[in-house]
Amino acid sequence: MLLVAALLSGFLVHPLASPARADTMFGHDISWPQCSEADGGYGLPMPLESTDFVIVGLTRGLAFTENPCLADQVRWARDHGKPSHAYAMGTFPTSSQLSAHGDEGPWDPSTRAGRLSNVGYAAADFAAASMERLGWRPPKVWIDVEPRPAQPWPTGSAVRGQENRSVLEGLMRGLQDNGFAYGLYSYAAGWHEITGDWQLPDVPVWATAGRLDYPDEALDRCSQRSFSGGPVHIAQWYDDTRDYNRTCSGFSF
Repeated sequence: MLLVAALLSGFLVHPLASPARADTMFGHDISWPQCSEADGGYGLPMPLESTDFVIVGLTRGLAFTENPCLADQVRWARDHGKPSHAYAMGTFPTSSQLSAHGDEGPWDPSTRAGRLSNVGYAAADFAAASMERLGWRPPKVWIDVEPRPAQPWPTGSAVRGQENRSVLEGLMRGLQDNGFAYGLYSYAAGWHEITGDWQLPDVPVWATAGRLDYPDEALDRCSQRSFSGGPVHIAQWYDDTRDYNRTCSGFSF
């Protein structure tokens, strides 16, 4: 932990780092793992009070679930005066979710693609309802797209990749129709496995560098081409205790 703190400080003073900018902010993302074990989490620590911002997870790792500590974590951000975004997991529908939500929504339910998009739309409605109940309207909701062993994305063919895209299209439109700006969180290998290198150059990106191997690694995510071709607004890295984030040049959280 001391090493990571030193590396974090290194972003501000390390001689290899990009020139300091007044608008660069350093923050954390939090969700159900920060809940106590009694609430189904891992009891991981909340961010230090010096954090500049937080990104709060809406779900308990899957669509149509809610982070059991969402209210407490939003209250923490408010009480500490921290600007906040939200993130929601994208997951491929179960058969019961497809039955429950596939027939209603903006898409034609007579097609499988339409039904999948309608389920994605319903998942966005579910996430929006969680925020509405708290009177919390963050300026952006990030859609987390990564392999989920508990509810796997189908992979291995172009047809499956297109079906996954249909779900994500529903999520994006659902958030937009609920009045939320959105972006995408993923990494190159996971995005390729799930969507087949879907390019969305107009959609902002929150890109993870994974475990931090050297002090400037997260900076690389800000300058390298993103997994989806969209502009990278936030770069993330993590260790066993916390997830860390920094804004990229030109983006104001």
